[in-house]
Amino acid sequence: MVEYAHMSQRDIVCKATLDTFVRFGIVIAALLGFAVYFFYDGHTGYARQNEAICSYRAFATLGSLTTQHTPASWAAELGQRGLIPDIRENGLLYATGENGSRYPLPADCEAALSCPAEALDYAAMSRSWSDCWAAYSKRMHYPIKPGDHPHDEGAIREQWYAGIIFTITGFILLGFALRTHKRELSLRGNTITAAGQQFNISDIECIDLRQWGKGFKGVAYLTVGGRRIRFDGMTYGGFNPEKGEPAEALMQAILARYQGDIIEYENTSAQDS
Repeated sequence: MVEYAHMSQRDIVCKATLDTFVRFGIVIAALLGFAVYFFYDGHTGYARQNEAICSYRAFATLGSLTTQHTPASWAAELGQRGLIPDIRENGLLYATGENGSRYPLPADCEAALSCPAEALDYAAMSRSWSDCWAAYSKRMHYPIKPGDHPHDEGAIREQWYAGIIFTITGFILLGFALRTHKRELSLRGNTITAAGQQFNISDIECIDLRQWGKGFKGVAYLTVGGRRIRFDGMTYGGFNPEKGEPAEALMQAILARYQGDIIEYENTSAQDS
């Protein structure tokens, strides 16, 4: 067994490190950021994408129909309807597709209310409907190629579900962060506090140091009453030399008073050889 230097009898208390909360903050912010993204798509984003996709499809369809019309019949037909075939149901607006499919649209969808001037221009549509679409998409700030498939109600529900899952996960992690903030790794007299539990040094049956120290995870395991208790020095105290390596100082204070079994890589290597 390695001999450890005698440590003073002073109390040592290790709180969670700033780096720990920075990591918590980054992950929580990412989770809640994704949740906002999914909620936006469920509430507005997918409907706006449907507006662009269905408008593009309508321009392509009208472009193939110009040979069947005259300028007069073109203006007469298109002037009486919107660009996108649509239905309203329970106050919501939907674009209609093949086989009874429908795709949610924004309530203020202009293309569902009237046919835009770019599509009403029979001469321009006869020459190139894609040029007319390019002009319309630029005016409406649509992508020139908005996508192949609009989003149905099922896809929009999935965005809401994903947003809820990411929100719940983010708040669960926030709960862990708050719990970590309240906890400590400490030695007061001969009483150790670790993983939210308190016990005496004399209660320890074994200390596993195989994941402790530099180059490892900074985690040890203390066996107390047959249970393995996590002793997380990387989270609590840390190993910053400028701060005196608080977690290492705490462990050395415990080892100086401990008389039981210790598992280390040196010991296991010796046994294997």
